[in-house]
Amino acid sequence: MSDNQALNIDIDELINELASADFVLPETFQGLNAYQWASIFESLLNSQRLLLWQSVPAELKSSVLSEMREDARGHFLSELSQTNIEEAVVTGSNTEVVEIFDSLPEKTIVRLIKKLAPDSQSQVETSLSYTSEQVGRYANQEVYTIASAALVEDVLRELKTEEHFHDGHAYVVIDSDATYVGEVFINELLAAEGAQTINELVHKADASISATLSLLEASNIVRGSQRSLLPVIDEQGRFVGNFSVQDALDVFQEHYESQLAHLGQVSDEDLYAPILLSARRRAVWLGINLLTAFLASAVIGLFDKVLIEVVALAVLMPIVASMGGITGSQTLTLAIRGIATGQLNSSNFTYLRRKEVIVAALNGLVWALVVGAIAYVWFDNPLVAIILALALIINMLVASICGIVIPRLLDRVGIDPALAGSVILTTITDVVGFMVFLGGATVIFLS
Repeated sequence: MSDNQALNIDIDELINELASADFVLPETFQGLNAYQWASIFESLLNSQRLLLWQSVPAELKSSVLSEMREDARGHFLSELSQTNIEEAVVTGSNTEVVEIFDSLPEKTIVRLIKKLAPDSQSQVETSLSYTSEQVGRYANQEVYTIASAALVEDVLRELKTEEHFHDGHAYVVIDSDATYVGEVFINELLAAEGAQTINELVHKADASISATLSLLEASNIVRGSQRSLLPVIDEQGRFVGNFSVQDALDVFQEHYESQLAHLGQVSDEDLYAPILLSARRRAVWLGINLLTAFLASAVIGLFDKVLIEVVALAVLMPIVASMGGITGSQTLTLAIRGIATGQLNSSNFTYLRRKEVIVAALNGLVWALVVGAIAYVWFDNPLVAIILALALIINMLVASICGIVIPRLLDRVGIDPALAGSVILTTITDVVGFMVFLGGATVIFLS
C-alpha cells in the first residue's frame, strides 16, 4: 500500500483539479500535516508541485520540504523561486533548515544563512560544520537548557512563564561553557528547596552520543538505550542537541529504503525526476554491468575449442555461475546488514568469515553431489559430472569469501557496499566459475 493510500488521499482527484484553469484545493486536502503534504508532492510532476505549492499553509512549508525525500526535494527546489525558498527557510526550525540546505547549492546556502536570525545563524552554522553523515548535523538544537549554577527558585519561575514547562520530565543541564553536565528531573525540581542550585540535583548521563558518529550508529545507540532521546556531545564535551527515537526511526526508514534502491542501482531517485537525468544515472550502472558481462564472455571465449568438442559444458556452465552468485549474495547481504547495524567489526570479522566458508563448503558438497549425479544421468559422462561438481564447490567457496570481504573493503574506502558490492561479486563469481569449470574441462578433454 502506498503512503497516499494509507493516508486516504485521492491523488487522482488532486491531479484533475490541478489540470483545470481555475484550480481550487479540494476540501478533502484541507488540514493535512507536513508528512501528508510531502507524500503528495512526491507523487506529482514538478509542474504540478509548483501549482500546488501556493496552497500549502505558510507555516508548514519548511516542514514539507524537510519531510520530502532528498532527491524529490532537490528537483523541486531547483524549480522553486528564490523568494519561495527564502520564505520557507526563514519560517522553519533549525533542523528543517539544515535538511533543506542539504539540497541547495553552496552559494544559495551562504545567502540564505544571512537571512536567518542571529541565534539561528549560529546554530545552523554549527550543524553545517558536520558532514551529512554525522549526527551532529541533525541534532535538535532547539532544546531548553538550564545552567548548572542557577537556583531552583529562579529556574521554576522561568519555567512557569515559558512554554517549556511541559517539554518533558527532564531538562538538559550545562555549565557556563556550554559543557554538558547532565539532566535534572522536573519532579525533583518541584520538590527541592528554592535556594538549592541545579548542580545539587543534576544526574550524570548514563549514555550520550558523540556528534561525529554516523546517523546509523547514533540511531542504534538510541534504540539500545531504552530512552526517548539522548544528548549529542561534541569532542570538547559541549552540548550540541538531542537525538530522539523518532529521529532514529526516520534514519532507519531512509537507510533501508536506500538499501532497496541500491539493489537496483537507482539510488534515492525521485519517481518524477527529469527523463534525461534518470537515464544518465542508470546508464552508468548499465555500462558497468556491460563491462563485467564482456569480461565474463571473454573468459568463456578462451575456451571455445572445448565448448565445441563437449556441448554438455555449454548447457551446464550457467549452473556454476548461478550457484556461486546465490552463495555470494547470501553472505554479502549478511555482511552489509552487519556493517549497517554495527554488528560486524574487526573483532568478529575473522569468525564470521570462517563460519561463512564452512557453511559454503557444506552446501557446496551437498549440492555438488546432487548436481553431479544429475549431470551424469543427463549426459552419461562421468568426467563432465566430476568437473561440474568440483567447479561448483570451488566457486561457492570463493563466492562466500568474497561476500564477506568485499563489503568490508568497500566500507573502509568509503564506498557504499550495497551499491557496488553486488556488481563486483557477480563479476568475480562469473569469472571464477567459468575459469574453473571450462579450464578444468580443457585440461581433461583437450590435453
